[in-house]
Amino acid sequence: MGKLLFTTFAGIFVTLTIFGRDLPDEPATTKAEPAPQVTRSASTPDPLYAPGKITATPAPQVVPASATVTPVIAKSRMPGPALRPSPQYRATEAPQVAGGALWTVSANALNVRSGPSTANSAVDRIRKGEQVLVVAEKSGWAHIKIEGDGIDGWVASRFLTPAN
Repeated sequence: MGKLLFTTFAGIFVTLTIFGRDLPDEPATTKAEPAPQVTRSASTPDPLYAPGKITATPAPQVVPASATVTPVIAKSRMPGPALRPSPQYRATEAPQVAGGALWTVSANALNVRSGPSTANSAVDRIRKGEQVLVVAEKSGWAHIKIEGDGIDGWVASRFLTPAN
């Protein structure tokens, strides 16, 4: 284990020694900033420090050309076909039928109530996949009719999806 570790570190050291140096023909990308010039004024003594006032005059800074920011314009379209939402997220409209819109029950079992509230009694129960005719909607409840069964009542509209 020691030989393997020593050989690995020796290889890294040799590689960095040979290839880790900057080449002389490369331009220097960073320049050291000159130190600010310090002048002393003997006219106003400072009681906390040595006599005189120290003022710093910053040297003008030179911004290298490589430090300038170039704007990047993003492409407006990705390559490939246009993206479309998956079927479960597509906005669909319920088919319009004379007297209302056709909807499908999405819950396993759904109580049909006599009024638009859970306080009203359940008149009947409908199963998943049945299609109902929505006549009216009121505060999250849908007034439905099923003509073949003669069911007429209210169901929670969150359990209905547009029929295809």
